[in-house]
Amino acid sequence: MNPKEAADRKEMPESEFLKDVNYALDYGFGPHPSSTRFGNGGIFSWLKPDVTSSVTESFEVPPKVMKLASGRMVFPLSLRHANNYASKNVVLIGDAAHTVHPLAGQGVNMGFGDALALSKVIAEGVAVGTDIGEVSLLKKFEGERKLENIAMMGILDGIQKAYSVDFGPLNVLRAAAFHGANYISPLKKNIISYASGEHRLPIFS
Repeated sequence: MNPKEAADRKEMPESEFLKDVNYALDYGFGPHPSSTRFGNGGIFSWLKPDVTSSVTESFEVPPKVMKLASGRMVFPLSLRHANNYASKNVVLIGDAAHTVHPLAGQGVNMGFGDALALSKVIAEGVAVGTDIGEVSLLKKFEGERKLENIAMMGILDGIQKAYSVDFGPLNVLRAAAFHGANYISPLKKNIISYASGEHRLPIFS
């Protein structure tokens, strides 16, 4: 939300804030969900046969927020990227090296990718008896991850900007593009593979 909306929600009385949160959960995105019984083969029909529950139990969708567990906090969303990831005995990974809009948890996936690449570089250094704090070794990690992270940041920033504009023709084009990606199996598979850190470009293979 914009800064004023965020500030207003931080300062409003708790009771009003809870109403606002519950309204957003109920009606903020998509159609209003309905409650479902556990045992009627509904949303829990995918459970294994040996998992049982009482037919009298019900699941309220979405559950109501009853109280705050902590104080409310407001922070800006930002796109940032370090010029360098590595120097002598120091490496930046995860949010220390890059921050992105929180779309589909890709920020944490990028961090996992950093950790995996760094562990491989360290293992390589140990195997050949190199000081693992040497810049030349750590720059290998930077070289591998920097381009990957910049590419993902560009994709996420583009998606965020595309969804921040409410314009009829653009809305139709945007919906068509995402529906197409969802229904074209090879394209969808490659996008998921790329987003999960397998480093294959989201194109047909």
